[in-house]
Amino acid sequence: MRQVVTLILVLVAVTLVGLAAPNVAVAPFVDKAGTGLANLGPGLGEMLAQRLSAGGLFVVPPGALQAWLTQNGLLPTRDAWQAAARAFGAEVLILPAVEVFQATTMSFTLFLFTVRGATVQTDLSAEVVTLATGAIQAVAARGEASGPASVEVTLYFPFDVCLGGFRTGKSVYLSGESVRLGYRDIAPPSSFYVVVHQVASPVPNWTSTVAASTVAAPCVTWTWNQMFGATPAPPGDYVADLYRIPSPIPIATRTFTISAAAAVELVVGSPAFGTAPWGEALAQALDDLTAKLVALLLPSGGG
Repeated sequence: MRQVVTLILVLVAVTLVGLAAPNVAVAPFVDKAGTGLANLGPGLGEMLAQRLSAGGLFVVPPGALQAWLTQNGLLPTRDAWQAAARAFGAEVLILPAVEVFQATTMSFTLFLFTVRGATVQTDLSAEVVTLATGAIQAVAARGEASGPASVEVTLYFPFDVCLGGFRTGKSVYLSGESVRLGYRDIAPPSSFYVVVHQVASPVPNWTSTVAASTVAAPCVTWTWNQMFGATPAPPGDYVADLYRIPSPIPIATRTFTISAAAAVELVVGSPAFGTAPWGEALAQALDDLTAKLVALLLPSGGG
């Protein structure tokens, strides 16, 4: 009964405010970048909802939409989010996502102490769905920040595999997460392939397709879905060997770990996260995204 009363109150509020501004529902963010961060979807969604509300919009937050889905036994699909938004009287649904979340580590020595940090780039996107017509408008935003960072934490974040040499996107992957590998050839053209196996044994293994570098595109990349045929790769330490055709000997090797942990310990929205460079980069991107969404939904600039 309490949930029904709450829903009625929200609908009344939507009706009263709707005369002045569009009624907007915000879904949780989708982690397309594969950050593995705890609370990223709902945490960023709530932060975006708060910013949009401050910008002059009436906002149905992600938590309310998720509660409606749970109450009705629905999975978080596009159709389900639209149904939830309509249930709250929203005219517009925002479907946001984290597209890119890359960190570049750096370190230097100062008075016998080694200082480690990271430069983080974050790209966000949002689909703005007009529920009455189904029309969709796309918005993109970016944020960048640098600062001190823990190496243990930054290892979980995706890196550019084409920065140089043979690289994996991360040093630690979650179970089932796609593993990105790349090699920037210093003397193209050449053809390469990769073999992945556990540190303790050369079998089972995964052999990639052959990729060819060119002068125009010297970086070759592969994606491993953590499967050995039909068998999922278990958690543990892994080796990726890079071969240049026709040599039977690897020219480079990278190690990485598959972790059974559900997520990185950092929680989006926590004080520790907000003061780190990744938190600052996300905050910048959120501010950029908010400004563009407010300008789109309130052409007069809000208020």
